[in-house]
Amino acid sequence: PTLPPLFAIAYHQSRWNYDDEHDVISVNKGYEMNDIPMDVVWLDIEHTDSKKYFTWDSTRFPNPARMQKKLWKYGRRMVTIIDPHIKREDGYHIHEEAEKKQLYVKCQNGSSYQGWCWPGLSSWIDFLDPEIQQWWSSRMQLDKYSGSTPSLFTWNDMNEPSVFNGPEMTMHKDAVHFRNVEHRDVHNIYGLLQHQATTEGLTIRSGNKTRPFVLSRAFFAGSQRYGAIWTGDNTAEWGHLKASIPMLLSIGIAGMPFCGADVGGFFKDPSPELLIRWYQAGAFQPFFRAHAHQDTRRREPHILDKNARAVIRLAITDRYSWLPYWYTLFWVASQSGVPVMRPLWVEYPKEKKAFDIEDQYLIGKDLLVKPVTEAQVRNWRVYLPGKYHSWYDVSTFEKFAGGQTIDVRLHITKVPVFQRGGSILPKRNRIRRSSTQMIHDPFSLVICLDGKMKATGQLYTDDGTTFEHQNGQYLVRQFKMANGKLTSKSGDIDGVFKTTAWIERLMIIGLRKEPKEVKLHYKGRTQQLSHGYQADQHMLIVRKPDVNIADDFTITIS
Repeated sequence: PTLPPLFAIAYHQSRWNYDDEHDVISVNKGYEMNDIPMDVVWLDIEHTDSKKYFTWDSTRFPNPARMQKKLWKYGRRMVTIIDPHIKREDGYHIHEEAEKKQLYVKCQNGSSYQGWCWPGLSSWIDFLDPEIQQWWSSRMQLDKYSGSTPSLFTWNDMNEPSVFNGPEMTMHKDAVHFRNVEHRDVHNIYGLLQHQATTEGLTIRSGNKTRPFVLSRAFFAGSQRYGAIWTGDNTAEWGHLKASIPMLLSIGIAGMPFCGADVGGFFKDPSPELLIRWYQAGAFQPFFRAHAHQDTRRREPHILDKNARAVIRLAITDRYSWLPYWYTLFWVASQSGVPVMRPLWVEYPKEKKAFDIEDQYLIGKDLLVKPVTEAQVRNWRVYLPGKYHSWYDVSTFEKFAGGQTIDVRLHITKVPVFQRGGSILPKRNRIRRSSTQMIHDPFSLVICLDGKMKATGQLYTDDGTTFEHQNGQYLVRQFKMANGKLTSKSGDIDGVFKTTAWIERLMIIGLRKEPKEVKLHYKGRTQQLSHGYQADQHMLIVRKPDVNIADDFTITIS
């Protein structure tokens, strides 16, 4: 799988559709006024001129480049939808060029295949042809896609392909592609090929300097190399929230780690409780996007009532605080293919009970999550795997033994999330308006000790945007806690990344006694560190070690 840019794994705000430029800026302002982080605003099909892709409605979006630049002042990007069906209309430059150059899928008689989709009568680009793929990629260039800027990215929808008047709502099986291949033989890779061409186009647009982001609805083996996918149009029902978990687990196991489901449900209006619970679930799933149908009531967090807004803000800020851990896991996935969101049996294959559980899961191997997927429940049963492991509730730091099922008392802000004893996880506690502005912020380490007073963990970081990590511009840090000593060492001597980010806080949970002193050994110097001990939680908090995240150091606790 590809390593996504950092903003792509942050929070996305979408709707079919935002009405105009003023609406987009108002949404951005709503997030600003309520101190809610957000990285991307999405525009669905209504932003175009009569559903002609690579165009803008000049009345509602008279200056799209200016709009994108206004968002970018806050470190935020925009995504626009570009589907594979092209409106057959004289004067539409994409259609005229595609017809002239014979870029469409054909009928048996050699004419361009035609069908109905959102724009009305349409034809479909033949992505099976490598030269046509290159042509499509070239449409992403700033001088070819009028109104686009470097902060604009892409959503490929309806690319199964969806044909409203076709058999089973898709393309006829005898439609003819490149080299006379019939559609029946390439149907499953059509969306993959559009995804590939779009991704390559955005990469070329930047001069191969910055990582692209493209979301696709259709996917096949190999789609993991080109971006994110999602589960398609869902409904604001508790059953759809619950079903999203095994769906995403299955997709991850199939090799597509960057996946998600529309938060809140696309169709219908969620109740306040359902919307809150869906945000809480989405905050602990790989792709985190809220999306809604044009016939639904507006539900952006900033326009909700005070209580709902506060709880959803907490869920979104939780996601941002855990971004260093998420980003590390996406890097691990890019190296090994192991899913970010994992069924319990991936890490506990000897536990038969783990194979029957599909309503809770692991993020990496060290966070266990069981989203609330039922209405008005007050107790939630959670299975904690690992007979010889311990688990800590991340909100209270209460310790539980593994190998048992526990009852968690719920309230509207409570989501059962547990950190494995024996793990060290990186966080960022300074939540800003977007991930772009957090890239050099300080880290905190959450250290949950096991029964032997030990823990290990790692952090991967780079600039979050470019391909320079492929040229050695990155850091891998390995953390180890044992025998009262915390060490940080390079986990990859080939990686070097200069950053001003430092460690501002250590939380060591499971320490049985209050230490007499805490010392930092750093660059040949030794100094005392300020610290505090909370006996009821067995928690030591070490304040401002003030060491650069890229440097080796040792902290001793005696």
